[in-house]
Amino acid sequence: MKKGNFKISVKTLLIWLVVLITTSCIEELERTSFTYEKLLVVDANISDQAKAHEVRLTYTSPVDGDTDDLLNTVSGAAVWLEDDLGNRIDFTEQSSGAYFSPDTFAGVSGSSYALFITTNEGKRYQSSFEKLVQAPEISEIYNRFAVESTDQKGGATPGVQFFIDVKDADQSTQFYRYEWADTHQIKVPIIKKHEATAYYVGLAMFYRITPFDEDVQECYRENRFNELILATSVNNINGELNEIPVSFSAATDFDVTTMYSIEVTQRAISAQAYSYYRKIKLFNESNGSLFDKQQGIIVGNIYSIDSPDEQVLGYFEVAGASSKRVFLDPSELDPEVYEYVTRPCETYSPIEFDGSLTTFYEATDLPEEMRGTVIPIRELYELYDIQEGTPVIYLAHRFCADCRRRGSIGKPVWWQ
Repeated sequence: MKKGNFKISVKTLLIWLVVLITTSCIEELERTSFTYEKLLVVDANISDQAKAHEVRLTYTSPVDGDTDDLLNTVSGAAVWLEDDLGNRIDFTEQSSGAYFSPDTFAGVSGSSYALFITTNEGKRYQSSFEKLVQAPEISEIYNRFAVESTDQKGGATPGVQFFIDVKDADQSTQFYRYEWADTHQIKVPIIKKHEATAYYVGLAMFYRITPFDEDVQECYRENRFNELILATSVNNINGELNEIPVSFSAATDFDVTTMYSIEVTQRAISAQAYSYYRKIKLFNESNGSLFDKQQGIIVGNIYSIDSPDEQVLGYFEVAGASSKRVFLDPSELDPEVYEYVTRPCETYSPIEFDGSLTTFYEATDLPEEMRGTVIPIRELYELYDIQEGTPVIYLAHRFCADCRRRGSIGKPVWWQ
């Protein structure tokens, strides 16, 4: 199960409950009318990719509780897998409530696996055995211009929608879940040799200029999925998947991007897992009334060995996985996107200014009637160098002299 998905759904439910309590215009409800049951929440999946697979264990929180509190994590548990041949794979707790398999572990296509948990209180839980089915390869990743709705008042964000096609899908499974991660490479054109730091004397602001010797010309900004992305080929005669939308990026994300990469992972899941995720997705996306007919309890595949009536939240997903990565120059994006992209390093030229930074930012070198227009533009600039022995300073748009403004230093190990 994708990290955070079930946690998101629980938070959504809690928000609805808070709204019900605080906004009812018919009758004020007392908080004591709601009962709280401490339930185990399991967030776990494995695949046939060799890596450290994670099982995350938490407890539900009361309405007035902190859902991110470490006190809600389940620490000190014994967590392991067993396959249909009786082989056991133990997981190790690396941080509170987070348990990992050896990084060499990979599930085997055709084998079935079950998850076992014993808490430090001695409570025992088990999932059903789930069969791992190999995932077909992703044939193509491509993009188109799109406009994404942002709210119910007509707000919209122009940007890039990424799609995938799967041409060689077989009939071993017809249900899929998708994950993605993307990375923006940022290379700034200006070398930063000095920096200015503001300080105050009373209410007056001054600037201290010092040499700068760090390399801040190349950075990377990484993002990853935070939603459930599902697809099925049930209604496709040939089993192919076409134009599956997997990721949307706002046009403004590409303002200083010099190279872009996106990796999509396709997970072949069971019909039961697909049904489970669909229910959660529908619940999270619902904008209906609190008094709409409810869908009932979302039942996963994990149960208590000792107390059959105890509810356990979450799902143990077993899936074959295939991944595809592409690298794109920004010019390879749908051309229509560029009607909404401002490239500051091309739009705002560096400035050579004879005077102090205070004079520059307050625009006191200009007639007063011009300052209201010039000051907002100058606020976009920062100092990157000086002319020694003179009052001359050099400034550039803040995105064009320090890549840390839009990313972090450190190239990913997989970057080409």
